[in-house]
Amino acid sequence: MDRATSNVGCGAVALLVLVLVSFARPCHSSLYRPPPPVMVYHAGEVLDGVVPVSVLYYGAFSPHQKAIISDFLLSLSPRGRQPQHHRFGAPGPAPAPSVARWWETVDRYVRKAGRGPPRVLLASQVHDESCSLGKTLSRVQVERLASRLGVAPRGVAVVLTAADVAVEGQCGSACGTHGASASGGATHVWVGDAAVQCPGRCTWPFHPAEGFAYGARHVPGRGRGETLRAPNGDVGIDGMLINLAALLAAAVTNPYGHGYFQGDPGAPVEVAAACPGVYGRGAYPGYPGAVRLDTATGAGFNVVGRNGRKYLVPALVDPDTNSCIIMT
Repeated sequence: MDRATSNVGCGAVALLVLVLVSFARPCHSSLYRPPPPVMVYHAGEVLDGVVPVSVLYYGAFSPHQKAIISDFLLSLSPRGRQPQHHRFGAPGPAPAPSVARWWETVDRYVRKAGRGPPRVLLASQVHDESCSLGKTLSRVQVERLASRLGVAPRGVAVVLTAADVAVEGQCGSACGTHGASASGGATHVWVGDAAVQCPGRCTWPFHPAEGFAYGARHVPGRGRGETLRAPNGDVGIDGMLINLAALLAAAVTNPYGHGYFQGDPGAPVEVAAACPGVYGRGAYPGYPGAVRLDTATGAGFNVVGRNGRKYLVPALVDPDTNSCIIMT
């Protein structure tokens, strides 16, 4: 082989290596980037000012479970500032965000609509341990239960069903719902304890997901951090709190169907549903993201509420940047 042929051969090999290397590098401009979850304001009413919230516990709830829920509601709009603890010496880790700070995003939506910030007031708590309408409820019966609370117009009636109570559509189509019987009237929220009926569908990330979780198949025991320990030691109630938080945010920002949402009005994607499964940084389908871990129990959480109680709340869409706000 002469020198010219050898040079051509070497040049061809070098070109082939260059081509292979260039193909081996991902072309970032070609990667799919989903559009930002834009929340559109449809010029309808939002809930502002004092928002009275009454709760009906339907079925058996322990005092501990009720305290977890009431502490969360009381943490949304605290009446006074939390005391500041001053320490000397080297600074420790940054304190966790508060439940009230998470709720500030809801405040911003309401302010953007030209109204005053919503201040949640826990007005009353009612108990129906005997399950007066039975343990299998239709959606109409849930609304009937909500009406028993006698919530004032522009307030929220919350119906929470125990783990052994089945509600129409629960697990199959919803872990909870919100709505209103009339524009300008009281709104209602229903959430069920899914610890027995479908924990993988309605209490994730505290239980391995069943089948497809947010569009990606979840394989228990594989990957990192797919499940977390419940911050209050109760998978059903801690999972219920995630859904309750999301639905309260939606009830305030879209109470009568003409507030903030994206997509079809018949199936709106609301402020806490546009960032599905996102609880910490680096979240992706089937993985909740990097959240804080309780040093004593190893439980996952991202906000702290009344009496130092820890909670995991969903990411909300930023009304200004349309990004998912992650509590860090």
